[in-house]
Amino acid sequence: MRSYRRPAFTSALLAAALPAALLPMAAQAASPPSRPAADQPRSAALTFDELDCEGPEEDRLPSTDSGQGAVHEPGTAAFTPAPLPTGLPPAAVKWPKNIPDLDDAKRMLAELEVGTFDSKGFRRTDFGGKSCWVLHGVDKCSTRELALKALSDIPATLKDGCKVVGGRWRSAYDDLTVTNPLRVDIDHVVPLRAAWGSGARDWPEYKRRAFANDLSGSPQLIAVSTWSNRDKGDKGPDKWLPKGYECTYSRAWIGVKDYYGLRVTTGERGKLAEVLADCQE
Repeated sequence: MRSYRRPAFTSALLAAALPAALLPMAAQAASPPSRPAADQPRSAALTFDELDCEGPEEDRLPSTDSGQGAVHEPGTAAFTPAPLPTGLPPAAVKWPKNIPDLDDAKRMLAELEVGTFDSKGFRRTDFGGKSCWVLHGVDKCSTRELALKALSDIPATLKDGCKVVGGRWRSAYDDLTVTNPLRVDIDHVVPLRAAWGSGARDWPEYKRRAFANDLSGSPQLIAVSTWSNRDKGDKGPDKWLPKGYECTYSRAWIGVKDYYGLRVTTGERGKLAEVLADCQE
């Protein structure tokens, strides 16, 4: 069976998660646009929390938002998503790469270190500074835009080479199909706070930055509806699982923890083992 365990944080992991030009400390991050003082929910330092960063920069959505329509960008006209082509097949969830199969997931879970969880001292800025995502390549596309493009189940519509203005995403967290990218969050399967409390506090900053921007090394980034991501928050699988997708999500969670050598708690391990026992494949 294929082993996902990475006993040390090697250059291969760095290359998978971030472009070489961004490592270890030369990463450039996408700065959220400035907003009028009356509309600024955080301090001028722009130290957004994890949920803020996972959502769109153009319009930080309130947890009560439930519409599929256009989103107003402060200081601009309303944003209108690109129209969808006609005759499309039903939308399907597009999961991140490298989710282990059931046998591998069971083996990995058995091998993960069991320990305590302590998120004291967690700051979102410890996973990439005061910006939400790093920029990649000569076009300087942010991790969010690259993930939106990769995880759309139809070819995404781009503006200026990077900006995703159209696509279709089936959210595994609530089975909702979203066509407006401003209603899509790029969620960390293993939340940054969860990683911090299970081993990431001891990592160098560049490793935490790679973890927060991992597009291909582990199944860490997934496109989901904004509302469902707010429901998940930073909960672990012992407190929250997506209905109907418990098995795939649990295998993804285990794959991330195995890849980065993160601990699990007794309760977390027990719940994951219970889910895997009921999986058919």
